Amino acid sequence: MIREAIFPNPLCFFFFFSISSATSIITPSHPLSNGEILISAKGTFALGFFTAPDSANRYLGIWYHNIPVQTVVWVANRRNPIHDLNATLSITADDASLYLMTSGNSTPIWSSPSFPKFFPNPIGQLLDTGNFVVKSSNSSSFLWQSFDHPTDTMVPGMKAGPNLKTGIDRNLTAWLSVSDPSPGKYALAIDPIGVPQLVIRDASGSWIWRGGPWNGFGFSGTGQFFDVAFYREFISVFSSNPDEIYYYFNTVGNAISIVTMDENGTARRYGWEASLQKWDLYWLAPSDPCDFFSACGINSVCDTSRSPICRCLDGFDPKNPASWSRGNWSDGCVRVTALGCGANGTDEFMLVRGSKLPDTAAAVADTSLDLDGCRARCLIDCSCKAYASADLSRGGNGCIIWTAEIKDLRVYANGGGQDLYVRVAPRNTGTLFFSS
Repeated sequence: MIREAIFPNPLCFFFFFSISSATSIITPSHPLSNGEILISAKGTFALGFFTAPDSANRYLGIWYHNIPVQTVVWVANRRNPIHDLNATLSITADDASLYLMTSGNSTPIWSSPSFPKFFPNPIGQLLDTGNFVVKSSNSSSFLWQSFDHPTDTMVPGMKAGPNLKTGIDRNLTAWLSVSDPSPGKYALAIDPIGVPQLVIRDASGSWIWRGGPWNGFGFSGTGQFFDVAFYREFISVFSSNPDEIYYYFNTVGNAISIVTMDENGTARRYGWEASLQKWDLYWLAPSDPCDFFSACGINSVCDTSRSPICRCLDGFDPKNPASWSRGNWSDGCVRVTALGCGANGTDEFMLVRGSKLPDTAAAVADTSLDLDGCRARCLIDCSCKAYASADLSRGGNGCIIWTAEIKDLRVYANGGGQDLYVRVAPRNTGTLFFSS
């Protein structure tokens, strides 16, 4: 959901801030007071104090400065609102800490970590990326940055995903409500277990939606409009290495795009439509019944183009036929004929086209194998249940192998998805094919 800040009368807003608009920096001798804002060098973003909708509570935040819809993308003190008009953001000279204080209160409303080691000329600077950073005035290295602590909105250049060295998990956590930016019930995150994948999780950590692993072009289960590269509006990047796992995007030309996580558990991607002066919704998830995690249970496939939407994979039957016939698919399906095992096994593979790859939490990726090598490895591994290409962008480089039951598999009837090869017991027919 787009977050709109509440500001004073627009004419007063423009008049006052036109005086202060030259600076993007606070220093130990020049803090930021209530009624003032920082503006990034090219005027893209502003940092200052705002009032939440339908509330008297005030917050320090960052919003787009160069579009008429004042869209808040980051909140510093989301857990502790300001209740008066005398707040000040300052940076200390001795430990380069940011402090948000109010008059008559010796306890900070919010603060950033301190850096006791000598650090000359510390400043807080709002960059044109929307990143608010702590650094030395003559250095390009950051001691602290707001991009490492997202709120509910992702802007171009911001990484989402865990930093495995620092332990910081850069996820989008929803507001509690439209008028309260406190951390809400839902988060859009990259789960690092197994083969990393994009998920929406609730407050208990349970997944309500899974976008799947990165396949070279996008996340397997986000459909074509999450990474709309064909619009040539932004370029997406994904990386998984021992230090960090992350996704980010950069826009092309003058395009403006954001990803948000709202209080109802829905993730959205918007693009700014300059000619109409409004945000256009490009994509959202969950968007249909098959989007909800494991909607049909294990060893099944969800397909919104059919009724009912759930059916067992070929070679599997409902585990609980009575419940299945009533539309309760949570128990999933069980294999009818046991698999063979070993190099002399007679198992085959059923091709599932246009699929969102199954849950990869218990899967492994091997970048050294092509699909033929992946098939051969799967056949000699008694625990292998399925395989698929890991990277479609390089002609099918690498593979993912599933050793657990197939979970959260869906197919897209109108494009998107990729090929999945599910291991099945041999049949009399020569070709096994599961069509969406």
